[in-house]
Amino acid sequence: MVLEPLPPLDDLERMWRALDATGTHSFFVSWTWIGTWLRALPPASAPSLLKTMRGTEAVAIALLARRRTKLHGIIPVRQCWLNGSGDPALDCIMIEHNGFASADSASGEIYSALLRWFEAECDDADELALPGIEPGALTNANSKLLRADRMSPAFRTSLASVDARAGIEPLLSRNARQQLRRSLRACERKGPLSLEIARDTKSALEYFDAMKAMHMRSWTRRGRRHAFADPFFEMFHRALIARGLEEGNVDLMRVSAGRYALGYLYNFRRNGTVSSYQSGFDDSEAELRPGYVCHALAMAHYAAAGMTQYDFLAGANRLKQSFGPERYELCWRRLRKPTRAFRAEDLARRILDPLRGRG
Repeated sequence: MVLEPLPPLDDLERMWRALDATGTHSFFVSWTWIGTWLRALPPASAPSLLKTMRGTEAVAIALLARRRTKLHGIIPVRQCWLNGSGDPALDCIMIEHNGFASADSASGEIYSALLRWFEAECDDADELALPGIEPGALTNANSKLLRADRMSPAFRTSLASVDARAGIEPLLSRNARQQLRRSLRACERKGPLSLEIARDTKSALEYFDAMKAMHMRSWTRRGRRHAFADPFFEMFHRALIARGLEEGNVDLMRVSAGRYALGYLYNFRRNGTVSSYQSGFDDSEAELRPGYVCHALAMAHYAAAGMTQYDFLAGANRLKQSFGPERYELCWRRLRKPTRAFRAEDLARRILDPLRGRG
């Protein structure tokens, strides 16, 4: 494992795209996402390049950013972040299925090399932050490192068995099928259902603006923080949409009943997987359940297009649980060197967490 200064972006892009061409890593670790992120970051937040070498060849690459913070606002901590900045105002874009861009399927070996590097060679950091990784990707077994995890449930479904005539109903529970049918009937009373995909950047950004308005209205009404609270979120995604439309791996969708827009979906595509990243629904009429209808039409569309998986990503709600029968987890993991402060916090957590669980 080698850490070096970031090369010129044109050189890095060539290296990254070569791994994208054959790698099984997620959209969030593809150059479309990473390249957009690098160009959007303030210069002071620029990361370094982390490489796993095989001879003279880089077989896996990722970015590593340094950040200084304080544990519980008191004790100084030196951090390094995998494909993240450590600044909440910049990490609001929420990377998921994080990891290395790699043409090598032996991801366990890559993560083991990362762990060894952090323990033995990374002298200027106390904590390694791994946002949005799959829990089994990296453990600290046989290591002196301490570990702090924040787990999030996530939901997905296979599209391989979807029949064009039956739609997604066979994938659903009896209750979910009934709810979807009621929603379809209620929406169809407003007009014929249709799904439109933005074909150029102008229309995609118009869909994005409409999605933003619906999303903010819904979340604000419920007294919850919406995705657009940090300005970096919108700046990043406007750039990502322009890049992704050109490359053919980003979709902005509008689902309508006649002239009535039920909602908008913002999805990513890579290696047969659709990542359902963001949405906005007109939920002013509760009986319509526009989220059910929008996702049902989108899933049927992607199944017909040959996509194999529809991933609702991290977070739990009734729609995800109904439409995503495969439950899995994503992890926001911290690996920590056994300093006095981290040992004390680890001990306190081991004592307090079971007590909280009883409550």
